[in-house]
Amino acid sequence: MQKKEFFDSRARMIGFSILTITLTLVFGGITLAMLFGSITLEFPIFILSLILTIVLIPVSIVLLKKATTNEPSVVISTEGIMINGYIPKIGFIPWEDIDGCIPYQINKQAMLGFILFDEDKYVNKFTGMNKKLLEANKSMGYPAINVSINNLKDKEGFFEALAEQNIGFYLEDERQA
Repeated sequence: MQKKEFFDSRARMIGFSILTITLTLVFGGITLAMLFGSITLEFPIFILSLILTIVLIPVSIVLLKKATTNEPSVVISTEGIMINGYIPKIGFIPWEDIDGCIPYQINKQAMLGFILFDEDKYVNKFTGMNKKLLEANKSMGYPAINVSINNLKDKEGFFEALAEQNIGFYLEDERQA
């Protein structure tokens, strides 16, 4: 099997970029207006607006960069899977390290989690916020490493490529048994 590349939907990424840029401008404008005394609101609203602005600026940049680059989010080959389109960029995982996959949803976002034989080996490659993101998945009872299905342009092709590699799928009930 040749490498099969799977990209995120460009239209969805551009839409997310526009939304986050708009929200950044709104909350940044509110913060600046409060800072310079143009409007008067409660102090907690100022702090909330400031925090949202600080968080949304890098999110907007990442989404805009992702929408303009032509890099695949996931690459499946006979050797393994390369997960690069998400934060953190997981990188290459050989099939020997993967026990199977489990589909799940978080807030109507379809996800495919990869159950690894030694998940900590991959989680411990990261530090700081990236590691905390992976550990947050684990603390919610899901695999640390996953792929967002809703964002992929060719969802069916993605599942077919996994099936070609004989990757097992678990249902949540099977995992708990």
